[in-house]
Amino acid sequence: MKVALFGASGLLGWSIYQELNRRGFNSFQYCQQPFGDGSASSFRCLDLLNEVKLTRELLDEWPDAIINCAAVSSPDLVNQNPEGAAELNVNVARRLAEISSHLGARFIHISSDMVFEGREEPYRSTDMPKPISEYGNQKLESEKKVLSAIDENVVVLRLTLINGNSPRANRSPHERIFESIQNDQPLTLFDDEYRQPCSADNVAAVVVELLERPNLNGLFHWAGSEVISRFELGRRILERFGFSENLVKRGSLKESFERVGRRPEKLTFELSPLLGKIKTKPETIDQQLEGLKVPDKLFRWYRENAENPSKYVLRV
Repeated sequence: MKVALFGASGLLGWSIYQELNRRGFNSFQYCQQPFGDGSASSFRCLDLLNEVKLTRELLDEWPDAIINCAAVSSPDLVNQNPEGAAELNVNVARRLAEISSHLGARFIHISSDMVFEGREEPYRSTDMPKPISEYGNQKLESEKKVLSAIDENVVVLRLTLINGNSPRANRSPHERIFESIQNDQPLTLFDDEYRQPCSADNVAAVVVELLERPNLNGLFHWAGSEVISRFELGRRILERFGFSENLVKRGSLKESFERVGRRPEKLTFELSPLLGKIKTKPETIDQQLEGLKVPDKLFRWYRENAENPSKYVLRV
């Protein structure tokens, strides 16, 4: 199977790229900007906003499947330039779905739990979305565009907060915590904001399995097996890497509304029907933490500054 992967330089895209390689797929990867260190020299830089070039590239390659991870995934960045973000989050997703339909290619589009407003009980994939942020609005609009452009051989996969190891070491929760500590920035996480995190590697396994299961189509949810507050996740990340847990301060989402804007307080997923149809299983928090790495560029700093660096044992 020939696979085109978009957004390959992001946290999730990078893990999917590695899983495709590991499984022996004939894949080609696209990113907006080149890697400065040459670690992904096989990646192709392509202006996704240029519909003519995007269409020509895919018609020339004629892939059997297209995976779309490309997005402006930071709600803050979306708020700063909503029109610009919508070009990538909505219009590129629509165009890729249209091209997939023309090619007869399988299309997998990555979406977000932020299409919901938050509630105590888990959301089913059949529940009515109600986003409360511009980012959530754009992800919901992208889902609608994709599902209206291609009516078969398509998966929209909604995900939660993602743990993992990004190629530029600046995207996942633990990498951002490292950055805050390194720069002596205050680290405050909310104890009343709950998520059901998953790992990028685990999602990558799900995505590749979905590539091979053309009978599974439609809109699905995926997450980890446990619910945790942002504060508790930060505390456990610090513990995993041998930092003092006192480095993270307890904050309140309710009391920080004016500073951070409106956010869902609790977003969790019911994983059926997908959970019962695939071999990949959701991971626990501990399993996710075991797969986290100290970025190479920070390793010396980490050894010099962690309270107990011997706690860091890399999962093989």
